Amino acid sequence: MSARLSRHALGALTVPLALTFLGAASGPAPAAAAKEKQPGRPNVVFVLADDLGWADLSTGRTNQGNGNDFIQTPAIDRLAREGMSFDNGYACVMCAPSRSALLTGLYAQRPDNNIYLGAELNSGGDDTLLVGPPQGLADGNPVLPPHAVTVAETLQSAGYRTGYIGKFHVTKNAAEIVSAHGFDENFGGSESGNAKVYHAENGKFDASIGPALNAFAAPYTQAYVDQNLKPYAHGVSGKALDALVGTQKHVTDALSDAAVNFIDRNSGRPFFTWLSQYAVHSPVGDAQARSDLLAKYKAATPGKDPAKPSYAALVEGLDQSVARVIDHLDRTPDPRNPGHVLADNTLVVFSSDNGGRTDLGGYNGPLKGQKGELDEGGVRVPWIVWSKNKRLVRGGTINSSPINGTDLYPTLAAYAGAKLPSGVPFDGTNLRPAFTTGAPVVRPRFAHLPGYKNGGARDQRPETTVRDGRWKLGYTYEDQRWHLYDLGNDIGETNDLASRRPDVVARLGTEIVRWLDRTDAPLATLRAGRPPLELQVRGTTYSAKTVRHYARSTTLRVQPGDEVPLVLPNS
Repeated sequence: MSARLSRHALGALTVPLALTFLGAASGPAPAAAAKEKQPGRPNVVFVLADDLGWADLSTGRTNQGNGNDFIQTPAIDRLAREGMSFDNGYACVMCAPSRSALLTGLYAQRPDNNIYLGAELNSGGDDTLLVGPPQGLADGNPVLPPHAVTVAETLQSAGYRTGYIGKFHVTKNAAEIVSAHGFDENFGGSESGNAKVYHAENGKFDASIGPALNAFAAPYTQAYVDQNLKPYAHGVSGKALDALVGTQKHVTDALSDAAVNFIDRNSGRPFFTWLSQYAVHSPVGDAQARSDLLAKYKAATPGKDPAKPSYAALVEGLDQSVARVIDHLDRTPDPRNPGHVLADNTLVVFSSDNGGRTDLGGYNGPLKGQKGELDEGGVRVPWIVWSKNKRLVRGGTINSSPINGTDLYPTLAAYAGAKLPSGVPFDGTNLRPAFTTGAPVVRPRFAHLPGYKNGGARDQRPETTVRDGRWKLGYTYEDQRWHLYDLGNDIGETNDLASRRPDVVARLGTEIVRWLDRTDAPLATLRAGRPPLELQVRGTTYSAKTVRHYARSTTLRVQPGDEVPLVLPNS
């Protein structure tokens, strides 16, 4: 593990430095060098949206033609058009497990992750058949253990400056983001899972947002609006934008400020900027939207897709943040590569931490389900990778390979030339060959939730799934049933083929059994006070970290407190 830096953001940053970036880079971009040379290790900017639905972007490139007809996202659309889009990108069911997987490169059941939901696993109440296992640390707190080696630590050990901007969630406190998780600086990250209020008040953000971001919380000025909002506005009058002057800063804009500032102060060496927006997580309402964007969408004519103006305003504010960061990379000279701008040697990755909340205005298109569920609508998310350097990304392409959050860590390590820590059983795939050539990625992708996420129009019960090629197989533990969908022909998961394709169930079910065994995955247990379960088994089971094979029909008796097994019948 790399040595940890203990410097905190407020101690490292002076306010004058924090305020020097507010205008766009002055002067024209430098002319291209007469003789192209191989640049040094690339910078990395990772932008993570919060709760952005698969079909919340207006581009159709990330969602198989299901672009949103109400929300406008021109900047992200540009990344999708010029970069490589993945229309089968996956995350976890909720914010916390996705962030843990991205940071560690590990599936939830690994000891250095052990986060399945943002809260305990028994939201179904006391009447459910099963009980989920403990998660997080020994005290039950769903946060990363301090000894987990994050992608930031690995890049930090390779000489990168690492900056975290925005929602972190999987930490005990804001200080640990720097002291324990490999980031040199942190602006806005804390233990909170959302911004309780999106706007600052009296030049400070709500306590749910890490206090270092207050360096960027000053009310809007005319210069700020002219330089940082008007160039990226679409369909909003200058008068509406000028009306922002003197009003309280929106957290989305403040996070953009912090990201650009971090890039400016660290461009003399390779940098890793993790920009984790609070948008579009709840609360979603008129009070949380920026007034110019709210007015735009209230006046807009709805199409066929959901049209909640306050939600759309948060999404377009997120898009403007991306526009500002990309524009800054496009215009800022690269001190490590004279004659070039930063965008010529920067890898930009954009994604979301889970599917959209359809009950709050999010849209997942034809996908079934929403955030908190293992249906496609809960776990399929936009994925885009972009660079102006064709050596870093093969642009203008769509890759339909299934990929997921665990892939980020080994991919960034490969780009950075960083050595992966020894002894860590990484679950991800290095996607650099796919990013640079468009090569397919052939590897099954698993998900495991040994508990409940109920309420808010959601009904997720203990389940394990695998996505392999066009097939998705799932096992539900309460009823010991397999479910099989051909996502190539049935993206909405409407036609269960398990009874008609026992060969596929047997093949993919074996993959699940081996994966559960390989990762020592915990299962839900039979609730105390319930009568024992009797299961007739002829085939293979997994429970208590053990695989067993039964050649003959055998009665298994599951007592309260015992794990309820996965059962794969002989085909």
